[in-house]
Amino acid sequence: MRTLFGDNDRQTGVSATLLRRLAVNRSGAGLLLVGLVDATGTGLYLAGSALFFTKIVGLSTVQVGLGLSVAGVLGIFGPIPFGRLADRWSPRAVLILLHLCCAAGFASYVLVDGFASFLIVAGLLGIAEQSARPMSQALVEQVVGEEHRSAMSARFRVVYNVGYTGGALLAALAIQIGTRSSFLTIMVGDAVSFVLSATLLAFLRPRAADRSARSSGDVSPLRLPALRDRWYAATTGVNALMLLHMALLSVGVPLWITTHTRAGDSLVAILLVVNTVIAILLQVRLARGTEELSGGVTAMRRASVALALSCACFAAAAYLDSTVVVTAVLLAGIVLLTFGEMFQSAGQWSLSFGLAPTRSRVEYLATFHLGSSVQVAVGPLLMTAGVINNGTAGWAVLAALFLLAGLTVRPVVAAAARRPQLVDTDSSHQKVSEPNISDSRRS
Repeated sequence: MRTLFGDNDRQTGVSATLLRRLAVNRSGAGLLLVGLVDATGTGLYLAGSALFFTKIVGLSTVQVGLGLSVAGVLGIFGPIPFGRLADRWSPRAVLILLHLCCAAGFASYVLVDGFASFLIVAGLLGIAEQSARPMSQALVEQVVGEEHRSAMSARFRVVYNVGYTGGALLAALAIQIGTRSSFLTIMVGDAVSFVLSATLLAFLRPRAADRSARSSGDVSPLRLPALRDRWYAATTGVNALMLLHMALLSVGVPLWITTHTRAGDSLVAILLVVNTVIAILLQVRLARGTEELSGGVTAMRRASVALALSCACFAAAAYLDSTVVVTAVLLAGIVLLTFGEMFQSAGQWSLSFGLAPTRSRVEYLATFHLGSSVQVAVGPLLMTAGVINNGTAGWAVLAALFLLAGLTVRPVVAAAARRPQLVDTDSSHQKVSEPNISDSRRS
């Protein structure tokens, strides 16, 4: 294991070149492997959990939805405390702890026999899962360094899409078998993936220098500086608006197609495959140039336009009679949505890191992740009650929100880049001056 994850090993010839292209260094390759295992388990769970809860546990669909919503709400409160803990210890140590908690939680689903026990397990898992994500993000920087973190984040999204697909295929096999044991295997398999991920993380060797700049005792635990940092919080809010594309893809698009268009229900699965394939093929390329804040701002502005145009396509599909034309318009909509998703992801990594002080890096990243946690909790409701139920007007408002985020991101980030919190001894923050932000006008 040391030869896989240690950066001091000799790398020669073709293998060294391939390693640099795929993962920057050996520790980066190890981190990508962790992501693949994690995503495979997640894909296994996502594809089979609904049937497990209803057919095996015996819950109603309303109970399942309520429990998962509660988990989403509780998940909002986990990232910041664990982020502070990671700044004191290390993101790797905290992430190992959280992965082991997730393993215990998903294994506990095997013992769930009613709504009360389901609610307890789902709630605790919501906290652990939401808290783990910013830990992974911070660990990327420690493993590959600031200069490669944007490229590595794009590779992570590719790996996660591949893992989700593989896990979903495994779940399909278990569902096809259809026995209680096969459904229990879904939960156990997800739990095992977390144990394996934690084990792989234990052999990872982050750059020790990246922790040395962090201070553990200079901030009162009650002050929550990241939440009180208004310009960083404002940037988090702008990103949260962009993140509505997650609920749009998972809830809004499927419901709209099946209830308001003449397209067949099977088109939903095809469009999701198109989304995954495009993300796998183009995410790394589209993330280039986002290492500095100006590139992140440009990516976010492009995301806002692509997402707004996708809303227009989906809204227009309801007025078309020809199945061929409807399919073409919906395909255009999903392509635009995917490009918006990829640009937003690249911009999010750039802004969250570039505006976070080194001394409290993980806590700030966890604060930035709150937008994702809030989206998980309220995004589906906004899509159903706000967009689907209001038809064209709902799509117009959603498009306007995306455009508003794109219009405000540059001035908000420019103000955040001038904060005194960034005036420290970390040379990486010398790149976030106002001129760099202004350069994004060229896009």
